[in-house]
Amino acid sequence: MNPTEVSFYSDGDKLAGYLFTPEDWKAGDPPRPGILVLAGYSGNTQADCTHMMKRLCAEGWFVFGYDYVGFGKSEGKRNRHRPLEQAQNTFDALTYMQTVPGIDPERLGLYGTSFGCANGIWVTAHDERVKCLVTSVGVTDGYEWMRSIRRPWEWLAFKDRVLKEAQQRVLTGKPTLVPNGEIMLRDPESQRQREMHAQAGHTFQSEERDIESAEAVMRYRPDWVVDKISPRPVLMIYAEHDNLVPPVQQLTTYAKCGEPKKLVKLPKSGHYDSYEFRNPVTCQITYNETIAWFRQYL
Repeated sequence: MNPTEVSFYSDGDKLAGYLFTPEDWKAGDPPRPGILVLAGYSGNTQADCTHMMKRLCAEGWFVFGYDYVGFGKSEGKRNRHRPLEQAQNTFDALTYMQTVPGIDPERLGLYGTSFGCANGIWVTAHDERVKCLVTSVGVTDGYEWMRSIRRPWEWLAFKDRVLKEAQQRVLTGKPTLVPNGEIMLRDPESQRQREMHAQAGHTFQSEERDIESAEAVMRYRPDWVVDKISPRPVLMIYAEHDNLVPPVQQLTTYAKCGEPKKLVKLPKSGHYDSYEFRNPVTCQITYNETIAWFRQYL
C-alpha cells in the first residue's frame, strides 16, 4: 500500500502531502471519514507515521499526512521549528482534505504523535471540523517539555541563553544556529533510536535549528486550551517509561480534558516503543485503541 503524493499550499508555501486511499473504494461510492495524521518533532510524516497511516487505511478510511513547512519535501525555510506555523499548516491540510473526492468533509479525525500531539490538541481546540482526536506519547505544553528534559540548573541556564539570543536577534536580524540536540535533549533511548535510524540508512533534516525554535516551543501551550475540545472525544495514549516526553505531561492535560475521553497506558514502555519500527507488540496496543476510538466516534 503506497500513498499518492499530492501537494497543497499554506501561507504561500507548497507542502508535500501523502494520501492513502482505501483499496475497496471506487469513484461514486459513498464518502468515508478522513483521518489526518501529524508527525512529531522530525516534521517528516514518512519518517514518523507511515506505519500508522497504512494501518488506518487498511481499516477502510482515507488517511492523509504531510511534511510541515520547511521539512521533508515541503517548501519553506529550513533549520527552524515554529509550532504556530505548523498549526496553520494543519488547518490548511484539513481544508485540503475537504476537497478530496471520497472524503466526507463532515467526518474528519486527527491522530498526532509526539509533537504532533501538541499540534493536534491546538488545532482541534480551535477547529470544530475535527470530530475526533487521538494523541500518542505527546507533548502537551512546550514550556514544560523544555523544562522537564533538563536538570534544574541546566534549565535556568537554557532559559537565559534563549533570552539573550532573542535580544541579539531582534537587534541584528541574525539567527543563532545550534545542533538540534541542544534544544530537544535526547535521553539514552532517543539517542539509541537515532543510531538505529542511521544504521538503517534513514536520513533526516539538517541537524541544526535556530535558538528561536526553542523560544517558539516554550510559548506553545496546547494544555491551556484542551478543555475547549469537549464534547468532541479525545483518546490519549502515553508510555509509562517515557523519558523524552515525561508522562506527567499527558496526565496533567488529560485531567483538564472534558468528556468523552479515555487514557491508555503503554506499560513498561519508552517513547519509541509506541512505533512499529521499534516495538511491534507495544505498537499493537496503540493500533487497537486508536482504531476502536475512531470506529466509535468518527
